[in-house]
This record gives sequence, structure tokens and C-alpha cells, in this order.
Amino acid sequence: MKKIPALLIFILGIEVYSQDLSTPKPGLRFNFQWILFKDQGREKDPKADLADRFSGTAQPLGFGFIYQKETNVYRVHLDWVAIKGTNENLFLLPGENSYLGLLGKGFLWAIGRRSDPTPFPAWSSWKDGVEGAFVENLDPDLKIRFDLLDLYRGFPLWENSWLRLQGREQFLPKEASDTLVGKNSTPDPSYQSRYRAGFLIQGNREDRFVYLFQVRYLSLGDLGRFGEDKKESRSGKEDGDKDYLVEWKVGLGFLWKYVYLSADLFLSRGIDKTAWDPARPQRSLPISGEAVRFDLGVYLQNARVSFFGFLPNQEKRKANGQILELGFVGMGASPISNPILQQIWGFYPSSWVTSFGLEREETKYPGKRPASLLGIRSEWKEHGLLLGIHFSYISFLKEEGSSSGAWIFSRKGIGPSFVREGGVSLGWIPEGESVPVAQIEVGGFETDESIGIKNWYLLLQVRAIWE
Repeated sequence: MKKIPALLIFILGIEVYSQDLSTPKPGLRFNFQWILFKDQGREKDPKADLADRFSGTAQPLGFGFIYQKETNVYRVHLDWVAIKGTNENLFLLPGENSYLGLLGKGFLWAIGRRSDPTPFPAWSSWKDGVEGAFVENLDPDLKIRFDLLDLYRGFPLWENSWLRLQGREQFLPKEASDTLVGKNSTPDPSYQSRYRAGFLIQGNREDRFVYLFQVRYLSLGDLGRFGEDKKESRSGKEDGDKDYLVEWKVGLGFLWKYVYLSADLFLSRGIDKTAWDPARPQRSLPISGEAVRFDLGVYLQNARVSFFGFLPNQEKRKANGQILELGFVGMGASPISNPILQQIWGFYPSSWVTSFGLEREETKYPGKRPASLLGIRSEWKEHGLLLGIHFSYISFLKEEGSSSGAWIFSRKGIGPSFVREGGVSLGWIPEGESVPVAQIEVGGFETDESIGIKNWYLLLQVRAIWE
């Protein structure tokens, strides 16, 4: 097969299971990460004269190690980090790939965490994978993986958890904190039966065409807002409420000389148990959703620019706005890289299965609500310096009046509420490393006047790695 530069492999995620520049060398490496974070903002009610101002600071620390070794019999890839959280609590999180496995009959038989194939660059924050037991073949050009037992919890990583673990409520205005956080500041360890199973096929043809097909079944069990209803509300059954979600994903990618294009189609089907409502005799909501995401980019030797978008279908509603059928329900980490939107406000562009269960927030705030997303992301690297700029425009779908639940590719299905977010980062990458060891970033977001929020942040991040 014709070889292609490592840059193209990184851009497309074609050789996602083989070693690349970000994969640690065999042996043991230790790492240290420290972040100085500061944010401030204001919330102004259109009817009020004064704005409610809020701010917060955090200095999370992370200590971790990566150990990798492979023989003809076994493969070891351990990646763990300890994070200091609220009240001096210590949280342990695995990296994207952290597992122990045996090699035999052309397969890897392993337990631990294994990430899904790397998305195209614009969606690198939308991470997911298996945590449990899995089997995958060893062919680099046609990957097949069977997720036998996946203990789903939203795929938490250092990069999408360091701020959330400091306590969301200290960074939010009081009304938003009461609405979005409430008593659920940390996942309840008593949740059970949140397992997934599935398989994926991912291939590469002539280093120009990438394809992926994936199916997952998630048993929510008693994981969710209404998962602990009493026995009599579950028709006498003592186990969970049998909520479930099935997701199909089909992805295609093409690479030309200086241009790449990717598109992923998602289909979600399932059942979500609900609280009792006299206007709806059924104690469950069907889930019937679709979503599409794309990434169109131009890359040069030292620079890359990509345009990306995401659109889920609407929820099916009555004329009074009551939900009759949920639309697309996502899984994995949040697609948004902005730390305050992702980790403080907990924004996801649709209903989502998080560590708390299936969540759909009926709120004016940028939480878990169906929304379309368009954005641009660019990077430039020269002499060890990495400059990054990103901007996204988020439009929430209409939630008033009746809706058929159809996929609408026009302004007709878009509501008046929006969020504009962006950021600029500058980092230094020493020779031989693939990620910045020092980085400064500024950014924020603002909403329309009906929500009235402006929130911005400054962070400084330092990393150290030694063998």
C-alpha cells in the first residue's frame, strides 16, 4: 500500500489503532499537569436594570503515568491520571486507551478502556469508546471490534473533566446553578445496569477513502432521573425500568491533495421512562432521532482550517409544547471544546446520556437541548509555536408549538435563542513532543438578549513529562 505522511494520518484518523506521534513510546513515563483558570461573566434579565455578575477561579493538578509494553503474547497499555477535585477529593481517570490484553488467533482479547477511531479534527472533543471487555482484530487496514461489556459513564477524561471536578456551582450564577446543577453535583455511585454492547468496522482504501460502521445497544436500567421509581410504578418488577437506547453510526471520509471531507450519520432508537403526567397515560417516551455532522477542511504543511456543522432532528411535540417523542440522543463526551460551555454549563447539542443518565433540560440556559451548530477551527504551527483559533454559532431548535419530529434543514426549525462561542490559544511544543507543554488560552461565549449571558475565561496550562 502506498504510504502517506503522518500528518495525513493524524488528520483523517485512518491509522487510529497504530502508533502515531501522540502514542507514548514503550516503557514507563510520568506526567504532571497544572492549570490556572479564571472566569467571569454576567447575566442580565431583559426586564432588570442591573446585571448579576459572577466569577470563579481554579487551579487543578493532575499526576499520571503511561506504561506500554507489547510482546507476541500480550499487550499492556496503561494510562491513568489523578486529579484534585472539590474538598481535596482525589479522582482517578483512565486515558483514552488504558487496557490489558492477550494476543491470539489474530485478535486482541482485552479488558480496560479502548477509544473509538479518532474523529476528524473538528470533532476531536467528541470522544467515546468501550470501558470493559472487548475483542478486536489486528489488521491495520480493516478494524473490527466487538464490545462485549461496556460499563458506560460518558467517557470522562482529564481534558473534559478537570474543571467540572472542581465543582460547577462555584462558577455559575445562583439561578443557573439551582437549575442546572441542583443536588446532582457528582454521579451517584449506586447507579446500576448501565452497560453497553456493540461492534464497529473501520477501514481505509488506498489512503484516500475512510469508512466506519458502528452499532451500540445501551441498557439504561435504573440509570436516569426516573430510574428509582417505586416498585408499584414499575408494574411490580423489582429490577430497573428497562429503558434502552440503540445507536447506528455510518461515517465516510475523503482525502484529496489539500482538502478533506467527512460526514457521519447517526440514528438513535429506544425508550425513556418518564414521570407520571395526566395528559399522557403512557409512562415512557419513544426515542426516534437522527443527526448528521460534517467536517470540511483545507490543510497545508504547517496549517489547517476546517469548517464543521451538526444538526439533530426535532422532538415530536403537541401544540402546547409537550414532548411526545424524543429526538436524537447522543452518547460520549461533549462535542464542544470550550471549557466553560462544556464543563461548567454542561452544554450538549441534544438530549444526551451522561454519567447521570439520559438528560434533557427544559431551561433557557445552554444545557442539554437540541441545537444546530456551525463553526470554524484553524491551527498554525511554526518553530514549535502552535496558534489555534475557533468559533462556533449554536442555534437552539424551536421548542414552542407542535412539531412532527422531522429533520428540518432550514431556518423554519430554528428558534430565536442562540450562543456564540470562540477562543484563541497559543502553545509551545518542544521537538519530539506532539502536544504543547505550555499553553495560554482566552475565550468565552455570549447568548441572545432573552438569555442575557456573557461569560469569558482565561487559562494557563503547563505540562511536564519524564521517563
